[in-house]
Amino acid sequence: MNRDQAFNVILKFLYENQNNYWNLIPTCREKLDINDSGMISSICEEMINKKWVSPKNQDKLSVSLNYNGRIMYEKYGSYSSFIRSENDIKKKAHRSKITPEVIKISIAIIFGLSTAILGWLNYTDNKKLEVQRTEIKQLNNAIDSLQTEIKKRHTTQSINNADLELKC
Repeated sequence: MNRDQAFNVILKFLYENQNNYWNLIPTCREKLDINDSGMISSICEEMINKKWVSPKNQDKLSVSLNYNGRIMYEKYGSYSSFIRSENDIKKKAHRSKITPEVIKISIAIIFGLSTAILGWLNYTDNKKLEVQRTEIKQLNNAIDSLQTEIKKRHTTQSINNADLELKC
């Protein structure tokens, strides 16, 4: 019999025989067919630590199931069920601690990616703007040279026309 099975048997016995203190080592050997004194002592210690039993003042291994022990037994029915429930509670608590961390990390990743994408878009937009500014400068230079050329031609034509008028 493993520890959990022995715990279940002892707890059930104490629940069914609540009105007396029971010295667990001889009781377990005689009535429950559990012979491992170390395991019985360990189970008794755990029940005392969990405040499920009240020990006698003179003998720590003489115990009686108290109110907390009755409530626990009525709620769970066995030590094994209690342990499963306790493990489920621990898992839920662990998940509730992990979930905010996962959310924070996810948000950080999303924020980082969006910042990188926006930076890249800004960089490409700046490159496009730089290319457009260069084109505008080239076009302005072309316009200036054309305007200069027009002025030269206009001035040259004016002079030529003035010369023609003078000659005539």
